[in-house]
Amino acid sequence: MLKRHRMTTAITGILGGALLITGCGAAVALQPSQAPERDAANAGLASGGGGGDIGTSNCAEADFLASAAPVEGEPGSFIVTYGNRSDKTCTINGGVPNLKGVDMSDSPIEELPVEDVRLPDAPEEFTLEPGESAYFGIGMILADSSDPNAHVLSGFQASLPDMSELQPVYIDGDDEVRFAVENLRVSSLVSTPDEL
Repeated sequence: MLKRHRMTTAITGILGGALLITGCGAAVALQPSQAPERDAANAGLASGGGGGDIGTSNCAEADFLASAAPVEGEPGSFIVTYGNRSDKTCTINGGVPNLKGVDMSDSPIEELPVEDVRLPDAPEEFTLEPGESAYFGIGMILADSSDPNAHVLSGFQASLPDMSELQPVYIDGDDEVRFAVENLRVSSLVSTPDEL
């Protein structure tokens, strides 16, 4: 019970949000980012998403596995574990990962806005030994499914801030993921989930 409460508190704290209950459903309201919002035209791949120059890591995106755990009681909130599955030590830039929502055909939703939520004390660099992980949070501004401007999201693709190759983010659990979404917010990488 304590762990579940900590995870719920963590994702809310990381993204600076609060759960709003409206007449048409639930929505996660998050504080605006200090960074400019990324729109569909510059969703972070060109800039590295907020960390550093593309390709500055000594490892490749294939050396990592990303998995997202839903935050219980907060629809549309996830804590993502970015694990080093290689047999080498990887140094990566800190910052905000590149993130895209994907539709039911696993294609990126290019029109879905993604906003950076930069954490002031987030590390500027990570050194991950084999088996070690970094973490980030995802929050959604949910929409009514009948909203013609909503995007139906069924998952995510991500890459680390200094990499450009998007890879799938595996969702923990057996439940199908399907959200009507107005936009996404993604936090800086941190060293432990407790920092979220």
